[in-house]
Amino acid sequence: MMRKYLTFFILIFLLCPSLTACGGPSDEKIVQAQETYTQLVEVHNQAVEAHKHISDNSLDSKLVALSEKVAKVEEFNLSEMQDADIDVLIESMNSILSSYQEYLQTIEDIKGQEDAAVVVSIPITLMNGTGHTIQKLFLYEQNDTSSNSDVLEGTAGFGPGQSLTGLVLFRDVSNTPWILEIEDSDGTVYEVILPVKEYDENGITMTLTYDSETNELKVIQE
Repeated sequence: MMRKYLTFFILIFLLCPSLTACGGPSDEKIVQAQETYTQLVEVHNQAVEAHKHISDNSLDSKLVALSEKVAKVEEFNLSEMQDADIDVLIESMNSILSSYQEYLQTIEDIKGQEDAAVVVSIPITLMNGTGHTIQKLFLYEQNDTSSNSDVLEGTAGFGPGQSLTGLVLFRDVSNTPWILEIEDSDGTVYEVILPVKEYDENGITMTLTYDSETNELKVIQE
Protein backbone atom coordinates (compact mmCIF):
# COMPACT_ATOMS: atom_id res chain seq x y z
CA MET A 1 0.00 0.00 0.00
CA MET A 2 1.08 3.63 -0.44
CA ARG A 3 3.36 4.86 2.31
CA LYS A 4 1.58 7.35 4.57
CA TYR A 5 4.49 9.78 4.40
CA LEU A 6 4.68 9.68 0.62
CA THR A 7 3.81 13.13 -0.79
CA PHE A 8 2.60 11.74 -4.06
CA PHE A 9 -0.94 12.69 -5.02
CA ILE A 10 -3.36 12.63 -7.93
CA LEU A 11 -3.08 15.79 -10.01
CA ILE A 12 -5.85 17.53 -11.87
CA PHE A 13 -5.35 19.74 -14.87
CA LEU A 14 -7.01 22.71 -13.15
CA LEU A 15 -4.10 22.90 -10.75
CA CYS A 16 -2.06 24.52 -13.47
CA PRO A 17 -3.89 27.64 -14.71
CA SER A 18 -0.57 29.34 -15.44
CA LEU A 19 0.22 26.76 -18.09
CA THR A 20 -1.95 28.67 -20.54
CA ALA A 21 -1.17 31.61 -22.75
CA CYS A 22 -2.83 34.78 -23.95
CA GLY A 23 -0.29 35.77 -26.56
CA GLY A 24 3.42 35.88 -27.38
CA PRO A 25 4.59 32.44 -28.50
CA SER A 26 3.03 30.62 -31.44
CA ASP A 27 -0.33 28.93 -30.91
CA GLU A 28 1.12 25.68 -32.24
CA LYS A 29 3.87 25.65 -29.62
CA ILE A 30 1.41 26.47 -26.83
CA VAL A 31 -0.87 23.60 -27.85
CA GLN A 32 2.09 21.24 -28.02
CA ALA A 33 3.17 22.20 -24.50
CA GLN A 34 -0.37 21.86 -23.12
CA GLU A 35 -0.84 18.44 -24.72
CA THR A 36 2.49 17.25 -23.31
CA TYR A 37 1.52 18.51 -19.87
CA THR A 38 -1.82 16.70 -20.12
CA GLN A 39 0.04 13.46 -20.89
CA LEU A 40 2.37 14.13 -17.96
CA VAL A 41 -0.50 14.57 -15.52
CA GLU A 42 -2.18 11.42 -16.82
CA VAL A 43 0.90 9.24 -16.43
CA HIS A 44 1.59 10.76 -13.00
CA ASN A 45 -1.92 9.79 -11.89
CA GLN A 46 -1.48 6.29 -13.32
CA ALA A 47 1.68 5.91 -11.24
CA VAL A 48 -0.12 7.11 -8.11
CA GLU A 49 -2.90 4.55 -8.58
CA ALA A 50 -0.52 1.71 -9.43
CA HIS A 51 1.69 2.49 -6.45
CA LYS A 52 -1.25 2.09 -4.07
CA HIS A 53 -1.39 -1.61 -4.87
CA ILE A 54 2.16 -2.60 -3.92
CA SER A 55 3.70 -2.85 -0.47
CA ASP A 56 7.28 -2.33 -1.68
CA ASN A 57 8.43 1.22 -0.79
CA SER A 58 11.70 1.26 -2.73
CA LEU A 59 10.36 3.74 -5.31
CA ASP A 60 8.94 6.25 -2.81
CA SER A 61 11.70 8.83 -2.93
CA LYS A 62 12.04 8.63 -6.70
CA LEU A 63 8.33 9.12 -7.26
CA VAL A 64 8.25 12.06 -4.85
CA ALA A 65 11.15 13.62 -6.76
CA LEU A 66 9.26 13.24 -10.04
CA SER A 67 6.10 14.75 -8.59
CA GLU A 68 8.14 17.74 -7.44
CA LYS A 69 9.39 18.19 -11.00
CA VAL A 70 5.80 18.14 -12.22
CA ALA A 71 4.96 20.84 -9.66
CA LYS A 72 7.76 23.02 -11.04
CA VAL A 73 6.25 22.73 -14.53
CA GLU A 74 3.11 24.38 -13.19
CA GLU A 75 5.14 27.49 -12.36
CA PHE A 76 5.75 28.31 -16.02
CA ASN A 77 3.56 30.86 -17.79
CA LEU A 78 3.61 30.07 -21.47
CA SER A 79 2.47 33.55 -22.44
CA GLU A 80 5.74 34.94 -21.14
CA MET A 81 7.95 32.44 -22.96
CA GLN A 82 9.50 32.21 -26.39
CA ASP A 83 9.06 29.19 -28.65
CA ALA A 84 12.63 28.08 -28.00
CA ASP A 85 12.05 28.21 -24.24
CA ILE A 86 8.84 26.20 -24.62
CA ASP A 87 10.78 23.59 -26.62
CA VAL A 88 13.11 23.20 -23.63
CA LEU A 89 10.13 22.89 -21.32
CA ILE A 90 8.54 20.24 -23.55
CA GLU A 91 11.81 18.32 -23.65
CA SER A 92 11.90 18.42 -19.84
CA MET A 93 8.31 17.17 -19.59
CA ASN A 94 9.05 14.35 -22.04
CA SER A 95 12.00 13.32 -19.87
CA ILE A 96 9.72 13.19 -16.81
CA LEU A 97 7.17 11.24 -18.86
CA SER A 98 9.81 8.70 -19.80
CA SER A 99 10.83 8.27 -16.16
CA TYR A 100 7.21 7.75 -15.08
CA GLN A 101 6.72 5.11 -17.76
CA GLU A 102 9.81 3.26 -16.57
CA TYR A 103 8.56 3.35 -12.97
CA LEU A 104 5.13 2.16 -14.07
CA GLN A 105 6.77 -0.90 -15.61
CA THR A 106 8.80 -1.42 -12.45
CA ILE A 107 5.66 -1.14 -10.33
CA GLU A 108 3.93 -3.69 -12.57
CA ASP A 109 6.87 -6.08 -12.13
CA ILE A 110 6.84 -5.60 -8.35
CA LYS A 111 3.09 -6.19 -8.26
CA GLY A 112 3.54 -9.46 -10.16
CA GLN A 113 6.24 -10.60 -7.74
CA GLU A 114 4.16 -9.69 -4.71
CA ASP A 115 1.11 -11.45 -6.08
CA ALA A 116 3.17 -14.56 -6.79
CA ALA A 117 4.46 -14.58 -3.23
CA VAL A 118 1.02 -14.59 -1.68
CA VAL A 119 0.07 -17.81 0.08
CA VAL A 120 -3.31 -18.86 1.42
CA SER A 121 -3.51 -20.67 4.73
CA ILE A 122 -5.92 -23.60 4.96
CA PRO A 123 -6.83 -24.92 8.42
CA ILE A 124 -7.20 -28.70 8.63
CA THR A 125 -9.04 -31.01 10.99
CA LEU A 126 -7.80 -34.60 10.68
CA MET A 127 -9.81 -37.64 11.80
CA ASN A 128 -8.17 -41.03 12.42
CA GLY A 129 -10.32 -43.65 10.77
CA THR A 130 -7.53 -46.15 10.17
CA GLY A 131 -8.19 -48.35 13.18
CA HIS A 132 -4.54 -47.96 14.17
CA THR A 133 -2.67 -45.61 16.45
CA ILE A 134 -0.48 -43.21 14.56
CA GLN A 135 2.80 -42.54 16.34
CA LYS A 136 4.32 -39.94 14.04
CA LEU A 137 2.73 -37.45 11.66
CA PHE A 138 4.49 -35.04 9.29
CA LEU A 139 2.89 -32.40 7.09
CA TYR A 140 5.02 -30.54 4.56
CA GLU A 141 5.10 -29.03 1.10
CA GLN A 142 6.12 -31.46 -1.63
CA ASN A 143 9.89 -31.56 -2.19
CA ASP A 144 10.52 -29.46 0.90
CA THR A 145 11.23 -31.52 4.00
CA SER A 146 13.56 -28.94 5.52
CA SER A 147 11.01 -27.48 7.93
CA ASN A 148 8.83 -30.51 8.66
CA SER A 149 8.53 -31.81 12.19
CA ASP A 150 6.59 -34.52 13.92
CA VAL A 151 3.19 -33.06 14.84
CA LEU A 152 2.70 -35.83 17.41
CA GLU A 153 6.04 -35.45 19.15
CA GLY A 154 5.61 -35.58 22.91
CA THR A 155 2.17 -37.18 22.72
CA ALA A 156 0.90 -40.72 23.25
CA GLY A 157 -0.02 -40.91 19.59
CA PHE A 158 -3.08 -40.28 17.46
CA GLY A 159 -5.50 -43.06 18.29
CA PRO A 160 -8.43 -44.56 16.31
CA GLY A 161 -11.49 -42.30 16.31
CA GLN A 162 -9.58 -39.28 17.56
CA SER A 163 -9.48 -35.93 15.80
CA LEU A 164 -6.53 -33.59 15.39
CA THR A 165 -7.06 -29.85 14.98
CA GLY A 166 -4.70 -26.91 14.52
CA LEU A 167 -3.04 -28.26 11.40
CA VAL A 168 -2.45 -25.75 8.60
CA LEU A 169 -1.54 -26.10 4.93
CA PHE A 170 -0.39 -23.24 2.73
CA ARG A 171 -1.42 -22.88 -0.90
CA ASP A 172 0.99 -20.89 -3.08
CA VAL A 173 0.38 -19.44 -6.53
CA SER A 174 1.59 -22.70 -8.12
CA ASN A 175 -0.76 -24.84 -6.03
CA THR A 176 2.19 -26.95 -4.90
CA PRO A 177 0.84 -30.20 -3.36
CA TRP A 178 1.54 -31.09 0.26
CA ILE A 179 2.53 -34.42 1.73
CA LEU A 180 0.93 -36.11 4.72
CA GLU A 181 3.36 -38.67 6.09
CA ILE A 182 2.50 -40.97 9.01
CA GLU A 183 4.10 -43.82 10.90
CA ASP A 184 1.88 -46.32 12.70
CA SER A 185 2.54 -48.31 15.86
CA ASP A 186 4.20 -51.08 13.79
CA GLY A 187 6.72 -48.62 12.37
CA THR A 188 5.19 -48.68 8.87
CA VAL A 189 5.41 -45.38 7.03
CA TYR A 190 2.71 -44.12 4.65
CA GLU A 191 2.54 -41.04 2.45
CA VAL A 192 -0.47 -39.31 0.92
CA ILE A 193 -0.34 -36.42 -1.57
CA LEU A 194 -2.71 -33.63 -0.67
CA PRO A 195 -4.00 -31.58 -3.66
CA VAL A 196 -4.25 -28.18 -1.97
CA LYS A 197 -5.73 -26.64 -5.13
CA GLU A 198 -9.02 -28.38 -4.30
CA TYR A 199 -9.22 -27.24 -0.68
CA ASP A 200 -11.39 -24.45 0.69
CA GLU A 201 -9.35 -21.73 2.40
CA ASN A 202 -12.02 -21.55 5.12
CA GLY A 203 -10.84 -24.98 6.26
CA ILE A 204 -11.59 -28.62 5.62
CA THR A 205 -12.02 -31.86 7.56
CA MET A 206 -10.25 -34.97 6.33
CA THR A 207 -10.49 -38.57 7.51
CA LEU A 208 -7.59 -40.99 7.26
CA THR A 209 -8.63 -44.50 6.25
CA TYR A 210 -6.65 -47.68 5.73
CA ASP A 211 -7.37 -50.41 3.17
CA SER A 212 -5.87 -53.64 4.49
CA GLU A 213 -6.32 -55.44 1.16
CA THR A 214 -4.22 -52.96 -0.79
CA ASN A 215 -2.16 -51.81 2.20
CA GLU A 216 -3.05 -48.26 1.16
CA LEU A 217 -3.64 -45.18 3.26
CA LYS A 218 -6.31 -42.84 1.92
CA VAL A 219 -7.60 -39.39 2.82
CA ILE A 220 -11.32 -38.70 2.49
CA GLN A 221 -12.35 -35.06 2.42
CA GLU A 222 -15.65 -34.34 4.14
